[in-house]
Amino acid sequence: MLFHGDFEGGWGKWDAPSADTRHLTLENDGARANGGTHFLRSTVTTADLAADMYISSQARIEHRPVDAVYWRFHARFPEIAPNPHHWVRMSAGAPGWESSGLANTVPAGTDGFWFDFDADLDDQFNFYTYWHRMRSGRCNDGSATPGCAGDQGTTYYYGNTFEPPGQSPFPRDRWFCIEMFAQANTVGASDGRLAFWIDDEPVGDYREGSPDGTWLRDRFHAGGCSFSACTPPTPFEGFDFRSSADVQFKAFVLDAYDERDSSVSKRAELEARGLTVSDAQTVLYDDVVIATERIGCRR
Repeated sequence: MLFHGDFEGGWGKWDAPSADTRHLTLENDGARANGGTHFLRSTVTTADLAADMYISSQARIEHRPVDAVYWRFHARFPEIAPNPHHWVRMSAGAPGWESSGLANTVPAGTDGFWFDFDADLDDQFNFYTYWHRMRSGRCNDGSATPGCAGDQGTTYYYGNTFEPPGQSPFPRDRWFCIEMFAQANTVGASDGRLAFWIDDEPVGDYREGSPDGTWLRDRFHAGGCSFSACTPPTPFEGFDFRSSADVQFKAFVLDAYDERDSSVSKRAELEARGLTVSDAQTVLYDDVVIATERIGCRR
């Protein structure tokens, strides 16, 4: 095991923060915790976002560098509210390299790669991934060649999205378990992998040769897509995440990253669906484990 944090002993096991912050608080309520009596609350309000356009409510741990890793935690979304603009982050890098603040950047294969585990407006999950072989959103084929088919006129490299189809929305105001697996590639090969389970049920698994799907711009559509620019599905090529064996998984961040305009837009859409939307964007966390073997969702 690389890390276990259930918040029963306070902040001591986490690298940051070392005490409660404006947006992160340790709660003591045995009737509400997933296990034991303590859990972590992240809350960002509409008033907070009116004052600050970007708010990162995060707890961070760095662990021993490894080539393959499992992360497991329990989460609870107690209100109907916009989901974070970006959520939990897993980072791999060479010694001294840090992924923070590198949006719209293609990282060097000798530096590192990272992915966010995000929830969309329909309460379904996706990997939002940055690596040295990532695709641009400029062209239909993922390139950034001016005059290409579907040219958007501007070159940009935001995270490439992998959202498994057929997901059930996660439950509101109930603890549920998330486990993810990531494997760095053998240098020179494309055998990197990303997978996740919800409440021990497999949901998405992206590896060399599986699933069949279609790339369109910066998104991989498992099973194919129906847009006019879509090509027939082919087996996923796998991930060539790194070009140096010095790049290894080393950091995990519970990060509810909220952005004002995104929150306003999501809030308006939820209200248009007839939902009563909370002014507080709250996420609860408990029982975090990082390991090199499958963990599972036991309490």
